[in-house]
Amino acid sequence: MGGVGDVREVREVPQEAARTPLTAEEELRSRSVFATEIGAQLARQGWAVFPAHTPEERIRLFAVARIIEQRLGCRVEAVPQDIVSMRFTVVGAAHGVGPAAGAAGQLTD
Repeated sequence: MGGVGDVREVREVPQEAARTPLTAEEELRSRSVFATEIGAQLARQGWAVFPAHTPEERIRLFAVARIIEQRLGCRVEAVPQDIVSMRFTVVGAAHGVGPAAGAAGQLTD
């Protein structure tokens, strides 16, 4: 057992099996982290681009835009930039939206 000449069978795992849904707590935590990161970039430059490779990631980022809106108190637009990223823009606010953009907080989503 475990000798030098041992060969183990290696099987390919189907791609569908590689995807596992997040628990409700993991989803809230990931949205909070994304909102903090994207919100900080919005505060610095008024826009941000974030990767979104799957429909699930795009849906998550639309929800993140709503979280950032609650933190900022102004409208945040999230639109697909291309097939692998979303662009966030502060709508109707002057550049430099303030420190609340990146502040962590309780999420109700």
